[in-house]
Amino acid sequence: MSRKSIVAILGVVLVVFKEQFGLAIDVTAFVGIVLYLLFEAKVDLKRIILQSNKFADPKFWLALVTSLLPVLNAELGLNLPIDAIIAIFSAILALLFGVAYKKA
Repeated sequence: MSRKSIVAILGVVLVVFKEQFGLAIDVTAFVGIVLYLLFEAKVDLKRIILQSNKFADPKFWLALVTSLLPVLNAELGLNLPIDAIIAIFSAILALLFGVAYKKA
């Protein structure tokens, strides 16, 4: 039996269970997750392993922190003034461009 047949049967079973027992399951989302795990997860894992050295790059972490700072400020209530955030962004951008210029 192929993977597609198994997923199709699983989808039908979930629809029947949802209709008969009133389960609060989003069948399309569940089938989408199963399809991803069966077909795409291995390819994505290989891509992540090939790019694992990029996670050790300081530029990646600086960009990640820079992008998360406004979100954390709003959600956690850090109450950092906008001027301070702009100053931090400017310093990080200068550092990123300086490192990129030095490598080039």
